[in-house]
Formats: sequence, structure tokens, C-alpha cells
Amino acid sequence: MPSPCYLCAKPGSIPLKLKESFTAHSLAKCPDSKTLCDRCYGAIDGTEKQLWYWNEGKGKWSALWGRSLSRLYQGEKLIAPVIEGEHTESGKTFQVVSNLPTRVQMRDWLLNPPEPPFTIVISESGQKHILPWAQEGHDRNYFPVQFEMDTVFLDRHFATVLAAFEALMGLGFGKTEILTGEYRSENLKNNLEQWDEFEPILARYRGGRLLELIAHVAQAPEKKEEAPKQTKVTPEIKAGQLSLF
Repeated sequence: MPSPCYLCAKPGSIPLKLKESFTAHSLAKCPDSKTLCDRCYGAIDGTEKQLWYWNEGKGKWSALWGRSLSRLYQGEKLIAPVIEGEHTESGKTFQVVSNLPTRVQMRDWLLNPPEPPFTIVISESGQKHILPWAQEGHDRNYFPVQFEMDTVFLDRHFATVLAAFEALMGLGFGKTEILTGEYRSENLKNNLEQWDEFEPILARYRGGRLLELIAHVAQAPEKKEEAPKQTKVTPEIKAGQLSLF
């Protein structure tokens, strides 16, 4: 029977050899173990430590650290992003990552997670190893999300809080205003009635990681284009023409 992974406690088989630069030993779930699982090893020191990504905007290949990736797993299968194939650039050969998840897609993960078991990892800074600490979700109505170094549990009330946050964004309130509760007087003056409806929903979560996770993925509602106003054309009355009005 394989021993548990030093970091995440899943079955591990790779000998434990972490570099001195790794400092998160206090978070290890099995501190007496001498092995790592494939997932943890791959992201920290294995084939996913560094990856090549085709940067469409710059028209060139860019190197990414695997720890910077937000990820969605269903069971052990990585759903997003896609990591496959290899590329060599400047003498360095790494695997290729594509279809990096957008915040719109991450928002959908939280609202509509896949069939269990699944694992959701959302990177905030891109500077820390967060994959090893992610917990697996077994219920679409109550599940953990690894948001940077914090595990945030979501239930179906999440959709209500997200909707309230986005409703205020649609009224012109900024994310920082909503997160801190320090609203601009001009925004309050123009939207007091609507604000009074949504603020109580948000206030109970202010200062916690749940609201910060919501701010990370929230999208302002698209503004509907107003129909062009029709201009009334008054016919020109020439000199000598009879006016009836």
C-alpha cells in the first residue's frame, strides 16, 4: 500500500526531495511521510514546474510557473487549463499550457461545478504553491475552493451574494468600495434605494475571504444599449408658404 503524500495526503510514490527554497513545511498534512504524489511533485519540481505558453498578445512564447495556474480537476483529470505537448525555446524544453482560465470561466466553476469529485484551485498572486493544499469537493451544493492559501467553503447561497455584488457593480460602485464598505457619497446619492437592498446581503461577509473571492471573479452586468432618440424634424416653411400651425 503506497504511503501518503507528505503535502496533501493522497497516495504517494515519488521520493520526498524538496529544495531548501520550499518553506511551507508547516502545512504538510503528513509530516512523517517520505513521499510525494504525482500531482504535488509535478507542480513543485516535476514537469509542470515551468511551462511554455503562447502569448498571443506579444506574439511569442512566454514561460510560466506552474504554481501560478488556476486549475479545475474532475477526479484526477485536469479539465482546465490544458497541459499537453512540449516546446523548446532558448534551449529550454517544457510542457505547453494553453486555454488558461479567465475569471469569467472561474466564476462559472463556482456557480456550476462539475460532477464530483472535483477540485477547484484559484490563484490570486501567482507567487505561491497552492495546489497541494486544495481539498476535493464531493457535493455540488457545499464544496471547498482553494483561493490562494485559504480554503473557502461555498454553499448555494454563494450565488445570492455574487448577484448582490455584481448588482452594485452594475450601478457604478467599484469593487474596492464594495469590499471595504467605504462607498463614495455620489454613488450612494444616486443609488440609495438599490444599495439599501443589496448592502445587507454583503455586509455579513465583509472582511472575509468569501467576499474577496467573489470580488476576484465578479463581472459587471453588461449595459444595455439605449435606443437612439428620435429627433423631431420640423419642416422648413419658406417665405410666402401658408402655415397651418
